[in-house]
Amino acid sequence: MRVLFILVTAALVFLVGLYFFSRKLLYFPVSITPERLADINARIPEVEEIQILVEKKVILHGWLLQKDLAGLPTIFYFGGNAEEVSLNLEDYAANVSANLVLVNYRGYGLSTGSTAEYHLKSDALAIYDHLADRFDLDPVRCAAWGRSLGSSIAAHLVLERGLGRLILTCPFDSIQDVAAAYYPSWLVNLVLQDRHRTIDFAPRITSPTLVLAAADDEVIPFRHTQKLYDSLTCPKQLVPIAGAGHNTISAFAAYFDAVNVFLQKDPEKHMPLGLPE
Repeated sequence: MRVLFILVTAALVFLVGLYFFSRKLLYFPVSITPERLADINARIPEVEEIQILVEKKVILHGWLLQKDLAGLPTIFYFGGNAEEVSLNLEDYAANVSANLVLVNYRGYGLSTGSTAEYHLKSDALAIYDHLADRFDLDPVRCAAWGRSLGSSIAAHLVLERGLGRLILTCPFDSIQDVAAAYYPSWLVNLVLQDRHRTIDFAPRITSPTLVLAAADDEVIPFRHTQKLYDSLTCPKQLVPIAGAGHNTISAFAAYFDAVNVFLQKDPEKHMPLGLPE
């Protein structure tokens, strides 16, 4: 009996440890060097560093790429779980016909604090509210763009603030279901704190949505993207990028071509022409 008690206690301690460690397995904060900051300012003079206070002692740091606030849509971008968002600035400045807001998650880049799902989602709303108030942005003229992990954050923002468009790169139905493809589902359900179940609220999204999928995604199996896509009831398009992997999709010209065509159409008049339904 004593041996059984010890084994059960050890198992419980192990599972509790995994529960509190699960965020370490999901989020991989990436820092930014002073040299990188100086390089951004030198190479993209039109970009503006921004800081947003979201809680006492928690400041989010990022960039506003302002091209034409009156004439172009404004995109709020949310990156992957191991992505420092400034790495997109050069590509987005050159290839995306929109203003862009890119802010690092808590603990990433120069943003302070520690990351959790409820923080990511509340921070997304705070970022949008701050910029919308500063520039009197019309939500219909705004879009949220999320890549991988950020797809759930972007979808949440669009739902809560009624943004005019949603762009999802390599999205998933839920982190819970993706993890269950690699580990026993009973273990995942026990220890995973942050589940990012986009599929639970996706049917309530009404904004036109573009889903960009890597045809050879080695991280998010396509069935998870397809399941999320099927759950969407809004005007939607799925664009697979041939030859692309999870981390290489943005290297393909078709990727930005699809985004720019999508942005050109008035979101109140359904979807743009030129992309397959």
